[in-house]
Amino acid sequence: MTSDLRVAALYCYPVKSCAGISLSRADVGPMGIRYDRQWLVVDEHGVFVAQRGDTGGRALGIRSLGQVETAIGAEALTLRATGMDPLVLPLGGRDGERVTVGIWSSRVGAVDQGAEAADWLSAYLSRERPGRYRLVRMPEDEVRSANRGQGRLAFADGYPFLVISTASLADLNRRMPAPLPVNRFRPSIVLDADEPYVEDRLGRIRIGRVELQGTTRCVRCPIPTFDQRSGARGKEPLRTLATYRRTARGVVFGRNFNHAGTGRIAIGDPVEAVSWEASDREPMPA
Repeated sequence: MTSDLRVAALYCYPVKSCAGISLSRADVGPMGIRYDRQWLVVDEHGVFVAQRGDTGGRALGIRSLGQVETAIGAEALTLRATGMDPLVLPLGGRDGERVTVGIWSSRVGAVDQGAEAADWLSAYLSRERPGRYRLVRMPEDEVRSANRGQGRLAFADGYPFLVISTASLADLNRRMPAPLPVNRFRPSIVLDADEPYVEDRLGRIRIGRVELQGTTRCVRCPIPTFDQRSGARGKEPLRTLATYRRTARGVVFGRNFNHAGTGRIAIGDPVEAVSWEASDREPMPA
């Protein structure tokens, strides 16, 4: 059984569905990696905007959101997009109107980030889908629970952490017509591992002072089929994954985790496998 695991990469996605940031180290707070999915784009009705939409009207799909680059400095969050001047926002958020927004089946409180952000997002996103869009931030006193288990998160889909391994991505890419970059899968933590899909069997892990508890394997939505640079959509990697990673719930790749405790984690940190489990495993074709 694989035991020599280390952190190979860390990512933060400050604005949900926008481009992520590669980190050398990350501070983990009550909602996960600090600033991860702390900001959310919504339409005039408070429905959240993502790269992919939802037929039930719970999410508005605008693929160009993925081409909005994000950067975090000492005091500011900066958004950049083609043809737009940078939008610079205070990292601690603006004291705006408290509003209620929809994130999948949840209704949560959020703080509106003002007219400047709204004007910038509306100008850029309306090139693809005309409308009025606003930016909101998750306040520190809002408690949003994970879909399963004991976890707290900001605007991530259902869990504060998504973990994949270098071996899993390498195994997938060996089966692919052409290899894909890790950004297609938008992980929080990438493990350096020799065994493909070792993350499927990880129960509880410890990185420094932070403990994480595995919950479910991640059922992949269409976003991995979107080129994160151009927004173009294809059939891969879901077509290839479906040949050997299909379950009753859908095609899976990566594992969702909750966390307990706070602290700093960094690339190169050893990952202690405190426990292993197979409760989330389902038969898959060879």
